[in-house]
Amino acid sequence: MRKQDLWLCILLLFVLGGLRAEPSPELAVLDQARTRQGDVRVESLIEVWEAGELLRSSAFEVYVGAGRRSLALARSGREAGQKVLMLDDQFWLFLPASQRPIRITPMQKMLGEASIGDIASLRWQEDYRIVNRQSEQETMWLTLEAARAGLSYQRVELQVRTDDYAPLSARFYLTSGKLAKTAAFELDEGGGELTVSRMTLTDEVMGDEVTRIHYQSVTPVAIPERWFSPAFLARNPID
Repeated sequence: MRKQDLWLCILLLFVLGGLRAEPSPELAVLDQARTRQGDVRVESLIEVWEAGELLRSSAFEVYVGAGRRSLALARSGREAGQKVLMLDDQFWLFLPASQRPIRITPMQKMLGEASIGDIASLRWQEDYRIVNRQSEQETMWLTLEAARAGLSYQRVELQVRTDDYAPLSARFYLTSGKLAKTAAFELDEGGGELTVSRMTLTDEVMGDEVTRIHYQSVTPVAIPERWFSPAFLARNPID
């Protein structure tokens, strides 16, 4: 896959315009299991697999702030040195050899089947509202509608455990209603605390690759305000 295919091929982190998602205990559990509360740094490893063989991998740091702001930094692999800034529904890509940011969409790919939105948009309570619940013994299916027009997926079907709302799997749909991706969540329940340790994405359109996003650590941090400035990021590395 060519470099421009990873970042710039248009096709799912990081919906009706102007609406706010209603708070829900189910989505609160998912957000808590992925990113906790407040400003955090999420260290992730993305692996691309095909036919059981690891093709490539890349490490990312994602700084998640309030107000739908996040900054994704590629730390290894062919994407090393690249930065993606998300401010609400606006996304910019910064290349190491250029001081000119590139406007991109949340559906453009980062690595394998992981899109910009999959990596940068990590808090579901800000992005979706629950419009239907369907119980199936020990599990429940939630139908989510996007809260804004700029999100990667306009509808999500999320499977959670009935007793504690722990996420199990998800199906992501495009505006056309077509199923785009499926996801399986791997949970770590050690120490009495529920965390999502891995999300496995499968492209239901192509289906020849599987992408695994490993959430290695979530750390509370104080994020400098200048890191959310496109002008600053275009001229300065983040070490």
